[in-house]
Amino acid sequence: MKKILLAEDDKNLSRSIDILLTLEGFQVIAVYNGEEALNKLLFQKYDLLITDIVMPNMNGVELIQKIRAINPTIPIMVISGQLNEELIAELRELNVQHILAKPIRPTEFRRMIEEIFIQQATD
Repeated sequence: MKKILLAEDDKNLSRSIDILLTLEGFQVIAVYNGEEALNKLLFQKYDLLITDIVMPNMNGVELIQKIRAINPTIPIMVISGQLNEELIAELRELNVQHILAKPIRPTEFRRMIEEIFIQQATD
């Protein structure tokens, strides 16, 4: 079973994503800020990190920078309502290939998750 860490401060959205992914057969660990996510990633192995950008304590970009220093290969998906060209360029430089704008459309979200794990299987 694939293990996904979800960092999203909007508890309603976090719960919705958790339910969706659990129904798809994934194990989901949800946290509500970047600091909690980093602590989880330091002590456990995950197959995917899904993170928001705007969060308390440590934002998504700071989280990704710290994670890339310790685990350069973990797949990361960013979901954000604050996307712009500059942010997308910064995320690409941090090797984030999967970026999705809020509000999330479940069909597109599922397809992106599927692509991540198909790509992971072929690497």
